[in-house]
Amino acid sequence: MTGPSPSKRSAFSLIELMVVLAVVGLLLAFAAPNLFSLISANTLTGEGTLLRNQFTYAQQMAVSKSADVEVRFFKFKDADSARTEESFGAYQLFQYNQDGEMAPVSTLFRIRAPVAVHRESTLLDPSANSATAKDKKFGYAAPTTGRYDAPTGSGGEIVSTEYVAFRFRPDGSTDLPNRSRGGGDTWYIVLVQGEGAIDIRLDSTSEEERIHNFVCLQVNPYNGQIAEFRP
Repeated sequence: MTGPSPSKRSAFSLIELMVVLAVVGLLLAFAAPNLFSLISANTLTGEGTLLRNQFTYAQQMAVSKSADVEVRFFKFKDADSARTEESFGAYQLFQYNQDGEMAPVSTLFRIRAPVAVHRESTLLDPSANSATAKDKKFGYAAPTTGRYDAPTGSGGEIVSTEYVAFRFRPDGSTDLPNRSRGGGDTWYIVLVQGEGAIDIRLDSTSEEERIHNFVCLQVNPYNGQIAEFRP
């Protein structure tokens, strides 16, 4: 007994294929927003973990080599992204070399979009330094500012770039003054999801403006310990 000829075998009709494609497209339309949100959340988590690891590495290097390690955050207009104004978009570690000059001891880490640094991050605000004359006598002067020729230009071009920095000391502490005295705030940097979130107040109670996803890294000025907070 022979089987059916090839011309009589069943197959999908054009209408059936169009129905299947329409259903798949509908499912993708519903899933896409959640998928994009998940990808953005994973990027935020990854950037927060990387920054925290670099803080820890800087502290360990300062202790092991008995020399200050400076963490510099660079502020620039990133021509390779959608940012239209200067913002803190990269960081790098520095340490004194044999010539007594601060030289890079790590690569330049660019903060990947859509992650951005919130404007209220006290660790990047030199005006937040309320150190007393006694504090400054013992070297507590951070956050400090300066300029450095860094690869922050388009395609990694070397350009003079503004930075804000603080240091880890050989005993594991930092050069940040104690801000808890007199009701002051702590030293922290906040990474948020989406450039539009950098201007929303961290203490906003408005449901429409509240930041729902962020990574806050708090630096203890005395022992250099890093605490991480998530919503």
